[in-house]
Amino acid sequence: MGYSPKIVKLAEEVEKVAPTDIGVLIIGETGVGKEVVAQAIHSQSTRSEGEFVAMDCGAIPETLFESELFGHEKGAFTGANTRKIGKFEAAQNGTLFLDEITNIPLGMQSKFLRVLQEKTFFRIGSSKKMKANVRIIAATNKEFKRPSDWDEFRTDLYYRLAEYVLYVPALRERKEDILYLVKKFYRQANSELGKNVLGISEDALDYLFDHDWPGNVRELNNVIKRAVLLADEMIEKEHLGILDGDTSRRDTFAEQAAIEEVGDTPRLMPRAGPCRSA
Repeated sequence: MGYSPKIVKLAEEVEKVAPTDIGVLIIGETGVGKEVVAQAIHSQSTRSEGEFVAMDCGAIPETLFESELFGHEKGAFTGANTRKIGKFEAAQNGTLFLDEITNIPLGMQSKFLRVLQEKTFFRIGSSKKMKANVRIIAATNKEFKRPSDWDEFRTDLYYRLAEYVLYVPALRERKEDILYLVKKFYRQANSELGKNVLGISEDALDYLFDHDWPGNVRELNNVIKRAVLLADEMIEKEHLGILDGDTSRRDTFAEQAAIEEVGDTPRLMPRAGPCRSA
C-alpha cells in the first residue's frame, strides 16, 4: 500500500494483531483499501490456510441476511429449493470479512452477537448445531466515538467486534504513497490490457499529487487504468481525466521526492524527470 509513515505504522499493527484471534474492526473512508488490510491480517494469521470469505453487508436485503450468514435447509422457507451454505460455514477455520458492518439489520444483530459469544449457529430450518470456528474482521466507513455515532447499532455488538481497531488513512493524508501506487497500478493495467506503458510524465504526476482523491486508492486505480488504456508509451496529463485538481494544495512530496525501487527495498530520492519502469 506504500511506504509513508502512516502505512508503515498500519503494517506494524497488522503484524502484531494478525497472529492472534482477536476480532478486528477496520475504519476508513470508502476506497482506502480496508479489504486489502483484512486480507493482510488473514494471510499473516494462523488461519491463513483456511478460506477468506468476504460479505458486503450493504448489498444484502434484510430478508435474506440470516440465510446469507447462516445458510438454510431445503424447504426452510418459500423459495428455498436447495440447501444453502452460509458465510459462517464457508469460512470455517478461516476468516469472515464483513464490510460495511453498520448495515446489519437491527433484528439480526442480537442473533449475530449470540453466535459470536457462543461460537455456534444453526442453518435456517435445521436443529443441528454447528460450530462457528471463524475469525471475524469487520469494516466500516463510519467513525465511532460514542454510541450515538452508529444509528440503530448495538453497542455491545460494537465492542464485541472492536477488540482491536485499525484506522486506514485516506490517500490525501499520505500523498507520498502516490508514486508507489501509480507504479503498481500501471503495471497491473499493462498486464490486464495487454499494453506496454513505460511510465508517467512529471506533469501528469504533479497533477495526481494536486488532486484530493475523494475516492481514495480505488479512484487512483481507476484513473491509472483508464490512462494506460489511452496512452502509448507514457502516461501524460491529458490521459488522466481528472477535472478538479487543486494546484493551491500541492503536496511537498510532489516537488521534492519520488520513490525508487531497488530490488525489494524502497528509498526516497529527489525527483529527476518522469517516472519510468526499471
